[in-house]
Amino acid sequence: MDKRNRFEIVADILTVLEREGAMYKTQIANKCNLDTRMLGRYIDMLLDARLITHDPDQPRAFIITDEGRRYLILYRRIKQMLSDYEFNLH
Repeated sequence: MDKRNRFEIVADILTVLEREGAMYKTQIANKCNLDTRMLGRYIDMLLDARLITHDPDQPRAFIITDEGRRYLILYRRIKQMLSDYEFNLH
């Protein structure tokens, strides 16, 4: 398996939250195959960027924000564009 870059890890975390709804750190870490220390750094970054927030009903859980959903839309578009471009080069 190839090593994921930052953008892929962020997209993985946001995708899990988009699909599953509110989740705790350990649940996210397990779904995204990250250790909890590394996930903690990403959680802090995503909170600062307002891509995720704490779930008001479960303050220790996290949910994706509208800004996080916008990130995923743009990420998927760029990924598709690059994939299409690479395909056309061969």
